[in-house]
Amino acid sequence: MLERTRHRIEVGWPASVAVPDWVRVGAEGAGAVLALLVGWQAVVWLTGLPAVLVPAPFDVAAAVSAHADLVLRDAVYTGGEIVLGWLTGVTVGMVLGFCMAASRRLRLFLYPLLIAVRIVPLVVFAPVFIVVLGPTLEMRILLAAILSFFPVVVATLDGLQSVPEEQVALLLSVGATRWQRLAHVHLPNALPSAVAGVKIATPLAVEGVVIAEFLAASKGVGHGMVSAVDRLDTALLFGYMLVLIAIGLAVFVAVIALERAVSWDTGGDAFATDQLWTPESASSGGAVTTGVVMGIALVALTVGWEAAATAVPHARLFLAGPQTVGDVLLGSPALFVAATVATLEKLAAGWALGATVGITVGTVAALFPRLRTGVYTYLVGFRVMPVIAFAPVLLVWFGVSFAAGALLVAAAVFFPIAIGTATGLRQLPETQRDLFRLVAAPPHRTALVRLRYAAPTLLAGCKLSIVTGLSGAIVAEWFVAADGLGLLVLQQTRTFQPALSFGAIAVLFACGSVLFALTTLLQRSLRW
Repeated sequence: MLERTRHRIEVGWPASVAVPDWVRVGAEGAGAVLALLVGWQAVVWLTGLPAVLVPAPFDVAAAVSAHADLVLRDAVYTGGEIVLGWLTGVTVGMVLGFCMAASRRLRLFLYPLLIAVRIVPLVVFAPVFIVVLGPTLEMRILLAAILSFFPVVVATLDGLQSVPEEQVALLLSVGATRWQRLAHVHLPNALPSAVAGVKIATPLAVEGVVIAEFLAASKGVGHGMVSAVDRLDTALLFGYMLVLIAIGLAVFVAVIALERAVSWDTGGDAFATDQLWTPESASSGGAVTTGVVMGIALVALTVGWEAAATAVPHARLFLAGPQTVGDVLLGSPALFVAATVATLEKLAAGWALGATVGITVGTVAALFPRLRTGVYTYLVGFRVMPVIAFAPVLLVWFGVSFAAGALLVAAAVFFPIAIGTATGLRQLPETQRDLFRLVAAPPHRTALVRLRYAAPTLLAGCKLSIVTGLSGAIVAEWFVAADGLGLLVLQQTRTFQPALSFGAIAVLFACGSVLFALTTLLQRSLRW
């Protein structure tokens, strides 16, 4: 109660008025949205930017109203695909998480493999699915499910493994059955973590469907955005982006409502980091080192890959075997080196920009309580909108260019670093804050102590940003850039050269693994 009263005073509510949290947050969130719209309109008026570059909010509303039937049809169609893919991914993720928690052998085998697969941006498999399944509803649902299932399985597994041992021992002492222990101990402890994974899965499901509609679709929000770009109808393009935000928010709010209905206290922010990137997750291998187990899993994956390439009819059209991919890599090193350099240049430039903005926004959210709700409102809207939605806008603004590619990477990198910063800077215990106030500690020394506590969480956000940044680079090279590994991946759909596509995927895996390993080593060395 004391903490809530303190928070009410911080954000400006009268101490004598008992304002429910949901009213306060709703009012402050609405104020943040209104401030954004007013600022947007003011910028357009003051700068005189042409509507083809930045349409005013009134122009966007007029464009959506003029095409209301089309926009509504596309929104319903895409929304249905997102919900089906999201439900499929969440269901599969939870079931697999339970299976891995129940079987140590399965966990030892699959967990390193999941980490290895996650390091590769899963969007690179979209061209493969398009070639195999065609531009069908099933293909878009499958892509959304594959993108969204991963954080759910990892979060569910982490939750089931974080059960207090004393509770299990107590139930064992009174003869409780396995199902009773599952119902009364394991599930209640796992639910907060699992729902955190479901939150993370929400924007990924949206991203999977929109990517598929960008590449191959005749209707839906993604197709509408591409058509708007072709006609240079920027106002309608912005309208479609707002529709995507609305769809993502609807699914996100449904998850929040479920979380509130179950009535637990997560003890932290409404935002959750991806449990994959915490150091505790790496300990699931027990006595067997993660590197050895991952090596075994990758060997098994390679054997299965070769078997599929050999046994599946007409596989040569969409699935090159490991030996063929190796021959292509060794036979055309200059091609892959040039593409890798181009991709890493975009990644480096975009990551530097996105990290700078993310750290700044996260610091504001952590250290200025009066601004926190407004900042979090913007972050929620940003989180539920897939990064690919920025591609058409950047194409209108910058055309096909390095700048457009770097900005798309920055948009992909920004969110996990912002959340890692905001969460980390609030890790300083309240007792230590009180002591610093008592001795009037210098601000710069207090900041250094905060940074020590924030470093592990911030680096966890940086690890996640490596994956999101690589995904952003690939998407950028599909739509707004003229070179890089992403273009080689698209050879799958353009010229039916799967060896080039899978060679690029292999190089992406190598780059992601190296960057991920370096960040992990840095994170572990800075744990206090």
